[in-house]
Amino acid sequence: MKMIKYYVLLLTVSVFFVWLSFNNSYMLVPSLWLTISLSCVLFAYSTNRPSLFRKSAAGEIPWWIKILLLPYLVCVQLYNGIMRNNDSVPAIQEITPNLFLACRLFPSDVETLKSQKVTAILDVTAEFDGFNWSAQQEGFYYLNIPILDHFSPTEAQLEHALRWITAMHDLNQKVVVHCALGRGRSFFMTCAYLLMSEPDLSVRDAISTVQSVRSTARLNTKQLKVLVELSQNFAKKPQPELNMIINPVSGAGKWLLYTNDIVGMLTRQYVLNFHFTKKDTDVYQLTKSLQTHDESMVFVACGGDGTVAEVAAAVKNTSHQLGVLPLGTANALAHVMFGVESKISPINQACEILFRAETKQMDTMVCNKKTVLLVIAIGFGEQMINQANRLQKNELGQLAYIQGFINAFIENKSQQIKLTIDDEPVQQLSNSSLTIANAAPITTLLAQGAGEPNWRDGLLDVTLIEHDSSSAHRLLSLAELVSNTISGDNSSNSSVSHYHAKKILLQSSEGFEYSIDGETESAEQLMVEIMPASLTIIC
Repeated sequence: MKMIKYYVLLLTVSVFFVWLSFNNSYMLVPSLWLTISLSCVLFAYSTNRPSLFRKSAAGEIPWWIKILLLPYLVCVQLYNGIMRNNDSVPAIQEITPNLFLACRLFPSDVETLKSQKVTAILDVTAEFDGFNWSAQQEGFYYLNIPILDHFSPTEAQLEHALRWITAMHDLNQKVVVHCALGRGRSFFMTCAYLLMSEPDLSVRDAISTVQSVRSTARLNTKQLKVLVELSQNFAKKPQPELNMIINPVSGAGKWLLYTNDIVGMLTRQYVLNFHFTKKDTDVYQLTKSLQTHDESMVFVACGGDGTVAEVAAAVKNTSHQLGVLPLGTANALAHVMFGVESKISPINQACEILFRAETKQMDTMVCNKKTVLLVIAIGFGEQMINQANRLQKNELGQLAYIQGFINAFIENKSQQIKLTIDDEPVQQLSNSSLTIANAAPITTLLAQGAGEPNWRDGLLDVTLIEHDSSSAHRLLSLAELVSNTISGDNSSNSSVSHYHAKKILLQSSEGFEYSIDGETESAEQLMVEIMPASLTIIC
């Protein structure tokens, strides 16, 4: 390949300078540095390893790579600048109303992009830092697919790029594809997208369409051959899909904050179908309307536990699968399914779990005909949820729940409830807290009467704290819950009672407030029943 010949020649010249510089220490170090840099680049091109530059999806090359390859990177920067200034075509050109092709972008191009309403950047270079530091500041979506100059993308890279462009268009974003000079790699990607989006278009027609706008664009013989092969394979290959049910206001608008990361990662493997909810959207009916009977579909609930529960209600007892992308405040189900890492790196972990696509059968609860995945709470648990309003959750996050729990603990309201467990006699209770759990993370202390509930055992976990006006007694009850959480103790004691059941009936002639998967409601009677292995969930 021509590029390899150039780098062999340059490396030979640099080695010659090293030989000449052995008696000149001032020249020896820069000559050696240049030789090492060119040797690494030659290796990358000889073996087609763009990964040598370690450029991330966010477009950043690590500092130590920059230092190692500094002589090469400086020369590339100068060369691209000179070629751009002397190019016969504009730096950025519109190919279709929502797709643009460009050479390497600089911060000075921001205003041009904004004037064209371009909001998403696909960078297909490997050899220099991307535009992303400015892209993030200016609100652009961005993805890097690292490809060496004069080379073609792999099949996986091409699929990733085309799915990402499609996703951006579905989100009403205009996309610009750029490489170093806007002649080869970006031209390849643009033609591939035209072939995918217009199946009746021939390769020759796609090339002509782009070249009619950007006359300097061209493919070498090998790139042309690869374009024909990969475009044919992409058309024949089935593309797995994710149906994204998105609550954009969950977690104080986390979707907008993480859209770039989510779409950039998931399009590595999936075609994304976006369905956004509004305040008056019936999420259950929306999910049902998307289902087909002849194939298994994957529905990803993107939001808080309430959104997840509504999507689950539509998916349970079907062949379809539920995935979870935790974008709420508490994300209790994600904590149960994915562990404590869901609190540290929720988006990365959730995406990796979707890539693995391993499923388990999960129990669900039915409470007065409503599907419940996690917890139904009366007393402390309900008061904690009720006092953590939307404004507090937006401002404080999970601290709003802690504040609500402290307030509920201090107020210590009692509830008069009739409790029937399975077919046992009715119990008249005066309680401070009654929690019915299918699944609950270790942080949901009031559900831990016998340790963390097992969401695959076909049983409800009922934890009861009897009412007592003594603060010391309440603290003792909480201490016992902590002990049970650590030990998984199933024993009952004077402060905390725990039961396993398949069916629970709660009654009160005065009515009562309760929380159900993080949402507060009121009733005079609750019938709660376990539905074993009724939901296929990706975890």
